[in-house]
Amino acid sequence: METTIDGTFFQEEDHVRVKSTGETGRVNAIAGGVVYVLMDTTNESRLFAAYIDEDAAIELVKAE
Repeated sequence: METTIDGTFFQEEDHVRVKSTGETGRVNAIAGGVVYVLMDTTNESRLFAAYIDEDAAIELVKAE
């Protein structure tokens, strides 16, 4: 996760969870406000918005 004056963003290798389904994955790449997430169970790539906020479809999974 990266925080700048423009807001908070995901970074490559961040572990994330899809809020609606509980699926997890790792951020594979970020380009132009889009986050590419490689899902853990299916190895499928999915696209999400790059911003971390309460309306985001994915959330950061904190390392224990």
